[in-house]
Amino acid sequence: MRKKFLFLMVLAFATATYAQTSDTSSKPDTLKLSLPEALQIALSESPTIKIADKEIQRVDYSKKESWSGLFPTIDGTGSFQKYATASTMALAGMTIKLPSDWGASLGVQAALPLVAPALWQSIKMGETEMKLALAKATASKIDLRNNVSKAYYGVLLAESSYAVLQSSYKLAKQNYDQAKTRFNLGLAAEYDAISAEVQLNNLQPNILAVESGIRQAKLMLKVLLSIDASVELAVEGKLTNFETDVRGLNSERNVKLDNNVDLLQLDVQKQQLKEALSIQKTQFMPTLAAFAQYNYAGQGNKAAVNFITQQPSPASTSWYGQGLIVGLQLNVPIFHLNNLYKVKKLKVQAESLDIARDLTESQLKVQARSALDNMDKADKQVEAAKKAITLAQKGFDISSKRYENGGGTILELNAATVSLSNAQLSYNQAISDYLNAKADLDKILGVQN
Repeated sequence: MRKKFLFLMVLAFATATYAQTSDTSSKPDTLKLSLPEALQIALSESPTIKIADKEIQRVDYSKKESWSGLFPTIDGTGSFQKYATASTMALAGMTIKLPSDWGASLGVQAALPLVAPALWQSIKMGETEMKLALAKATASKIDLRNNVSKAYYGVLLAESSYAVLQSSYKLAKQNYDQAKTRFNLGLAAEYDAISAEVQLNNLQPNILAVESGIRQAKLMLKVLLSIDASVELAVEGKLTNFETDVRGLNSERNVKLDNNVDLLQLDVQKQQLKEALSIQKTQFMPTLAAFAQYNYAGQGNKAAVNFITQQPSPASTSWYGQGLIVGLQLNVPIFHLNNLYKVKKLKVQAESLDIARDLTESQLKVQARSALDNMDKADKQVEAAKKAITLAQKGFDISSKRYENGGGTILELNAATVSLSNAQLSYNQAISDYLNAKADLDKILGVQN
């Protein structure tokens, strides 16, 4: 309930803020989110997280169920029998008909386990099952955090690319206007105007594609946040704001997988197998339980002739207690061959899990190393792209002046425009690559904040 309230408050605040700052022609219900707010909503509203929480709740009840086995059990019994035909008995070589009409009994039974090794091990295994449920819930949160972060970066990259293409379109429009003016004045050939117009038109499909990419990226983010697709979503900030997160690092540093949730789950599963093996071994051990039982019975007889006195006997009903019985019940397993094979099967499963864990650890180390290499490469690409932007901007300024003064060609100016646009796109892409690689590394290392 608290998480739901938090989400509604964030949505209401964002909507109110937008309503105050937008004009009447703008679309309502715009949800502005920063990355921390997006993560907070995802962790509160995602069905995956809710399922994981329900699993923890289920395991908690399962653990309580195991503990309840230590308490006594009490059962009530009752029965009623109606004689459809007369009952008989043999006595002194004679077959005698009995006047029994019906019979009934009521009883109460209680039992208390005194020595129950399997039950004790089951309680211990319940604690391990809770550890596994918590590990799975943590894995779900880390995986969701990774997906939301990368989706958020995807929206920023698409918007940044759109801004670059819009800027490039504006420069191409300026080039076209300049070439058209020079052609009309007879200072340039018609080819210059045509070439500039072609350059301008070539940008339009790319702009439309990026606009579609922005919509798709936002839709993916809405799905992860469990937000209705009709809600307008606006992410705060720009991709360049995350440049401060890009920093030089040592890609050869040691990778510690102590908090990796995949390995933690495998470790817990191995512990579960050990405890399951212990439970199976208890099947070779005796069990002892105390019990108590009390029965109360009743019987109805038809009117008949007493076979001894030969006197008429009226119909009668009688109830009587059968006494309180207390005792101990000992169960000693002597020969159960299937238990032996169950033990062997669990040992093989444990050995297989060890192999799987070693393989998973090796794969994770390779993935972590790859993420570090990608971060290192992206870091260098960011620096190179920044220098390229500076040089490309300088080259564009020179080409523009040269063409304006008649010393350059339209091909040179178009090439300078494309180079500037490519440098800016490469810069944004490098930042995005770094952030995505870092998100993957955080997932591998089990970083939760």
